[in-house]
Amino acid sequence: FDTPQSRTLLKGHKVIHVPYVHPRDLVGIVRASLSSRGALAGVEATVSTGAGLALAALPELALRGKPAVYIESVSRVEGPSVSGKILRRLPRIGLYCQHPAWANGPWRLGPSVLADRELIVSATMRPPRRILVTLGTIAPYRFDRLINVVQAYQRTHPECQVIWQLGCTKRTDLVGETYEQMSTEGFTAVIEWADLVVAHSGVGVAMNILDQGKMPLLLARRKYLGEHVDDHQEQIYRYLIERGLAMDAQIAFADPAMLATVASTEVRESLPEAA
Repeated sequence: FDTPQSRTLLKGHKVIHVPYVHPRDLVGIVRASLSSRGALAGVEATVSTGAGLALAALPELALRGKPAVYIESVSRVEGPSVSGKILRRLPRIGLYCQHPAWANGPWRLGPSVLADRELIVSATMRPPRRILVTLGTIAPYRFDRLINVVQAYQRTHPECQVIWQLGCTKRTDLVGETYEQMSTEGFTAVIEWADLVVAHSGVGVAMNILDQGKMPLLLARRKYLGEHVDDHQEQIYRYLIERGLAMDAQIAFADPAMLATVASTEVRESLPEAA
C-alpha cells in the first residue's frame, strides 16, 4: 500500500502500489488483484506473508505455473491465519510457517524473522523522560485503550516528552507531537530518541523496536473491544513476553521501577560463537 513507510523502505525499487485492502475485504482483494494483474504477467516468482495481498497475487501466479510461496506471519504462533487456511486449499502454493509447534502436514518450517536476542540491563536505573507511542496503521481500527494508559502516566509525570504516531486513531486531547504516519527514517530516529517505546502488539513494530536495541512495551488489540478483526495480536504478545523480549504496557506503567528497568534495558542479537 502507498504509505510514507512503504515509499521510504522501497525507494529506488520498482514498486506497484495497490488500493488498501481492509481485513477480510473480499472486494478489496479483487480490486488489488485487478490493479496488479498487468504487472504479474512478467513476474517469475512470488513470495508473500499475507494477508489480503497474498490472496490477490499468489493464486494467479500458481495457476500460471510460476513458483508461489506463502510464509505465514510470525505473529501466528498457534496456527495459520484465514489467508493461510484459504491458500492451503489451493494447489501449487508452497506453505511455510515460522513456529515448529505447528510445522506439519503441508506446512513446512521456514525461516523466522525473530532471531535469538539477549537482554542487557544497565546498572543505573533511569526513569523515562522521552516516550514514543505507536498504534499501527490498520484501518479502520482505533486503539484508544493504549493511548489512555500512557496519557494517565503523562498527567502525573508532566516532565515526560511524548511523541504519538496514531494511525487512524484521531485524538485532539494529546500533549506532545502527533503524527498519523512517519517515514521509515523518521520513525527509526524517534525510536532511537525514546527511552520507552509503547506499541500495539504488531509483529512488525515489535521487531523494529527490538532491532533498535529497545525492549517494547506492548498491549494487544482485542476483537471483543472492536480493536481488531481477530485476537492474533494476543499470540505474538504472549510469545514475546514469555521469551522476555517485551513487557505488558498496562502493568509497566503502574510500576515506576519496572519502567526504569525497561528504560535501562538494551537488546542485542545473539551471534553464534566462532568455531
